[in-house]
Amino acid sequence: MTIEADAQSTTATLSPAEFEREVLAFLERNARRRGGAREKLTWGVGEDTGVDLWEEPDSEEERARLAEARDWRRTRFDAGFGWLDGPVEFGGRGLPSKYSRLYRRLERQFDVPADNYFKLDNVVGPVILKYANDPTKREVPRALHRGDLMACELFSEPEAGSDLFSARTKATRDGTGWRINGQKVWTSDAHLADVGVVFCRTGTEAGKSGFSAFLINMHQPGVKVLPLKQMTGGAAFNEVYFDDAHVPASGLLGEIGQGWDIVREILARERAGIGGGMGKSGSGIANGERLVEMIRGVGVSEDPLVRQDLVKAMTGFWAARQLGAQGTDMVAAPFLRSDPAPLVSKLALSINLRRVADFVSTVLGPKLAADTGEWGTFSWNSFVLGEPGVHIFAGTDEIVRNSIAEKSLGMPRD
Repeated sequence: MTIEADAQSTTATLSPAEFEREVLAFLERNARRRGGAREKLTWGVGEDTGVDLWEEPDSEEERARLAEARDWRRTRFDAGFGWLDGPVEFGGRGLPSKYSRLYRRLERQFDVPADNYFKLDNVVGPVILKYANDPTKREVPRALHRGDLMACELFSEPEAGSDLFSARTKATRDGTGWRINGQKVWTSDAHLADVGVVFCRTGTEAGKSGFSAFLINMHQPGVKVLPLKQMTGGAAFNEVYFDDAHVPASGLLGEIGQGWDIVREILARERAGIGGGMGKSGSGIANGERLVEMIRGVGVSEDPLVRQDLVKAMTGFWAARQLGAQGTDMVAAPFLRSDPAPLVSKLALSINLRRVADFVSTVLGPKLAADTGEWGTFSWNSFVLGEPGVHIFAGTDEIVRNSIAEKSLGMPRD
């Protein structure tokens, strides 16, 4: 046993070697180790699965996946591995953040349900710990990490996307708390979420002081969730209507008028996890495997211009992964550092996915628009159709560029 400390923890901890043995013993008991090296993708061999940027399963499949993910999170949490760097007094284990990284690396060696549905536990959780009242701090972050609760963000509106100061959703006092009325759009997983952080107008003041943030129960009367069908054919996002939805006084996060600070911190944490978390490395996009097989399959692998564009895409994914790795530690940190890495990471990934979409469109041409039956061609259709959403998700590219210019480079506002 050794004593290790970092900015987040001063508790006695296991050494990394001891911790690794503990983790592997748990995983061996509860999961199946993956086979050897992942089978190499070969053009024309196996199922011609779509290359998707957004999860769009049908309702039955989605519910089944969510149930599996919840079960695994509960098993993991109850064994002491669900919130490794969380404060001990709120249900975490109080370990340095490097133990979370080590756990994730070890877990990838085993066949366990994906954590996609609970991607906001390290985004919303730290914000609740910072701004909520004590009972909420003790209940909600623990439940998020254990899989008992799933969260969503309720920020954008039909006329207030990038410009959240144009938001019209209102929260008014009703004597026993607050009543919320309005509409939100482009909300990921709202149809599955148990709780949401909603950004509301609470005053008439100009600028950020007129807005507050609340934690709302998504299953209560007065909350209606409808799917938004995309041009991919799926519905990964939702619109949410609030009709006198009640929030108790304890649902206010921080102080009245502090909503913009809270939303800004949530978005920063979200961006910190995007650069390294997207790119579909499992389907061979981020490592270039599927792109290489595609140009070989359609017979253009010797074209020097095609090869040049391929290398640009692969280099772009490498850069985005490195930036994303820097942001990963920032997501779970109790106090977010002022660092341009999340913004640059998100923008780097966004730019490179546009590069890949253009590359694929040029190589495949009409085969991308209509299914000819040729293996590996039309399967890119959903990728190209879904790619524009990346430039809007978690802040448009233009907003991200402005933030980098003003906050990191010290340039004046327009």
